[in-house]
Amino acid sequence: MDLDKITNISNNFLKRFYSILFLIPIYFYSVISKHYLSTLIIFTTSLILSIEWFKITQKDIEKKKIILFSFLIFLNLFISTLTSFFYSIFVTLIFLFLILLKIFFKKYSYKNLSWLFYGFIYITIPLIIFLQIKKIDNGNYILLWVLIIICTTDIFSYIFGNLIKGPKIFPKLSPSKTYSGTFLGIISGAFLGVIYSLNYLNLDNKYILILFSVLISLSGLFGDLFMSKIKRNFHIKDSGNILPGHGGLLDRYDSISFGLIAIFFIQYFL
Repeated sequence: MDLDKITNISNNFLKRFYSILFLIPIYFYSVISKHYLSTLIIFTTSLILSIEWFKITQKDIEKKKIILFSFLIFLNLFISTLTSFFYSIFVTLIFLFLILLKIFFKKYSYKNLSWLFYGFIYITIPLIIFLQIKKIDNGNYILLWVLIIICTTDIFSYIFGNLIKGPKIFPKLSPSKTYSGTFLGIISGAFLGVIYSLNYLNLDNKYILILFSVLISLSGLFGDLFMSKIKRNFHIKDSGNILPGHGGLLDRYDSISFGLIAIFFIQYFL
């Protein structure tokens, strides 16, 4: 490997690392704090995500429509802070039904509406899960568990993938992902996840913890591939430029969102 490639890899890694260092304290605070600022962080996150999704999937970008789409997601999340998970999902279904009826976006084709429909689900459901898990006794520890596994998997997948290289695992969807990087990233994420869970979660069965940690790590991979598929469909590399080395917030949310969906089912066993 020549010096230019090593320098390029190092620079990209540092950008990704600094972005993660920037995001981790924000996520950490939103997890551990019961203060209203924690909820405000989630609402702000949903606003940025909805704007990025709208700009990616819609050709005619009207500020009023972006504001409306963002407000609907905000309203849905606000209601979820006051109700249980299942009532929150019921409200989500109502909003989705109204979107399909063209109540809010009358001039939009059903193709464009379908992307708003998918985006509404993609943004709201994981964040509702986040807000609901925060309400349970050990919810903070569960959410931090997800963060540790997802971030570790991402960092070490990148490091090992660039150091070892080898065949690409999904060359069309994600050209940078290799078998070696993906496998070792998942192992690294699961390993730290097990160490953390043995100390902070009320489950002594090591084999179950290994299984759950691997599932969360894998879910992050699928989330990454899901967003890669969306971006390739619209011929873009990044969802935005808010995070150096990563692109937009959607480029970080992809893994976390699927990790949150996975933990929603796993938490019943914890």
